Amino acid sequence: MIKLIIADDFTGSNDAGVQLVNKGFIVDVVFDWRSKQPLKTHLNDKKITVVNTESRAIEYHEAQDRIKQVISNNPHLRPIYKKIDSTLRGNIGGEIETLLATTQVKFALVIPAFPNMNRITKNGKCYVNGIELIDTEFATDPKTPICSSHIKTIIKQQTDYPCEEINLNEVRTHQVTKRIENFVTQGTKIIVIDAETNHDLETIIEEIQGLLDNILLVGSAGLVDFLSPSITEKIPKIERLSIKPMLVIAGSMSEITQLQINYTIQNDNKWNIVDLKISDLLPELSATTLVRYKNKIQEILNDNQHCIVRTSTNKQEREKIDLYCQQYQLSRTELGEKICSGLGLLVKNLKFSNLFLTGGDVAISVAKSLGAIGFIIEGQVCEGVPYGRLLSHENLDYRVFTKAGGFGTKDIFLKSLRFI
Repeated sequence: MIKLIIADDFTGSNDAGVQLVNKGFIVDVVFDWRSKQPLKTHLNDKKITVVNTESRAIEYHEAQDRIKQVISNNPHLRPIYKKIDSTLRGNIGGEIETLLATTQVKFALVIPAFPNMNRITKNGKCYVNGIELIDTEFATDPKTPICSSHIKTIIKQQTDYPCEEINLNEVRTHQVTKRIENFVTQGTKIIVIDAETNHDLETIIEEIQGLLDNILLVGSAGLVDFLSPSITEKIPKIERLSIKPMLVIAGSMSEITQLQINYTIQNDNKWNIVDLKISDLLPELSATTLVRYKNKIQEILNDNQHCIVRTSTNKQEREKIDLYCQQYQLSRTELGEKICSGLGLLVKNLKFSNLFLTGGDVAISVAKSLGAIGFIIEGQVCEGVPYGRLLSHENLDYRVFTKAGGFGTKDIFLKSLRFI
């Protein structure tokens, strides 16, 4: 059974961890990859640690350094699961190479499919909702755009380690173990495996069961569910649900998030939208602008109404990113950090009972602005929406929901509201 999950963003950490919470494990998400001490929430056989390296959008070598630090600080937490984005964004090749070199594990199996979120792989390529990855919005991601649908191509951008593929037909004819043995004999270090359904994932795990303690398993949150049986005696969940208003911080520019917001306001008149202009966050969020937005949002919450704060209303906003970068002499990463910092400062000045954060960069920035050092996952509303409590030296007595920008059905916010 895995003991350590290394993820490259906050929402991804939660998406992976909640699969194990649902099976009865205790899962803590650690924000500081430099930390040498585990969070002092639980220490027993049922605990699994997730470390968020926050390395998806940073420079390649810095991502490798963070991985090395995590391995050095957690020498007894083995086996390791490397959680990656199901749309292959980030420093995937470099992080895999570093993990293999640092842990002395001979090879890695890369299985990024997440069928429950309509992210599948076949013929070595990634598809989202039936569309080849390169033809989706992830090709124009504001911070980490992908350049290919081909998983091997993306991995090989950052490593010279030999990489091969096992296709869907070989999975379904139970040739996975045989193919792995052949590749490893030839010196292959990274093996990408196709999967189109949950049954494919289950088949792969069953075939490689005897290898799990001696390989590096790399995948999205979709694969984690098949790594361990449920614990008979599940850990009781803390149920302190509140019917008070929900504050949603929708910093993601994902088209999916925008569709979800539009569906919400069309179907429930208790939701209010506050459109926060990106230009108001650049180069910094001024004190005057902060007070203006704060008063507007707080008035909505005090009136027992739900509030969605969004930074993007349409696809065209994504296309302005390069213009903003030129105007303020910032890289895409620096621009993203400015926006997230401004949103974090805004939330820090608000009073709320339920907080919904969408978009990994936004979620971690807001969480840290609130003084959080980690996150205890308690459960999930539905697939793609984990919830829990922020860990802090202060008492943060509210529930936090997280969602990756590109995840979820159109009624995801309404489902969350019904849940509380």
